[in-house]
Amino acid sequence: MDTNEKAVVDAQNNEAEGGAESQEETISISKSEWEKHQQTLGSLKRELKDLRKPKDEPKETAQQTKSDESQLLAKIERMSLRQAGITDPEDVELAQKTAKKWNMDIDEVLSDPDFKIKLERQQTERANTQATSKVKGGTGGSQAKNSPDYWKAKGVPPTPADIPDRKTRATIIRAMMSNAKNAGGKYWNE
Repeated sequence: MDTNEKAVVDAQNNEAEGGAESQEETISISKSEWEKHQQTLGSLKRELKDLRKPKDEPKETAQQTKSDESQLLAKIERMSLRQAGITDPEDVELAQKTAKKWNMDIDEVLSDPDFKIKLERQQTERANTQATSKVKGGTGGSQAKNSPDYWKAKGVPPTPADIPDRKTRATIIRAMMSNAKNAGGKYWNE
């Protein structure tokens, strides 16, 4: 059929004003106009149907669904991390970054041997930092070896291996020599 062919439409007026009988009328329109009017009629019917729906139904948007899913996934990740014994914020961040970097789930990352090594290294460094931060004196070495009294009692002058600081070593040796002069002898065996 050609799109320009004519279609016959019967229009009926059921009851006109004053109770007159119905009249039949024949109108000729092209097929394309007929299809256009049918589409318009269908659209209007759908809109009317949508308007008649009760407005009490809450419509859930895609954003709400995504936020609900992301919250659920975040809870599952936290549970997995807690179950694995990872509670420190730095360790949690390492696990999340590693999972994102490797495109893996948190559960898979937690069982990966490479991740376990990284986690253990980070935990050891953190434990060492915490342990050494509470030590007074900074270096953690004994200051007794840097005193002349220690070396006088020992009877042997310090070597560079014993005391790497040249000024401290020279001070100790001078103190030992002045002690030997005052004692009337030498501090080493003859």
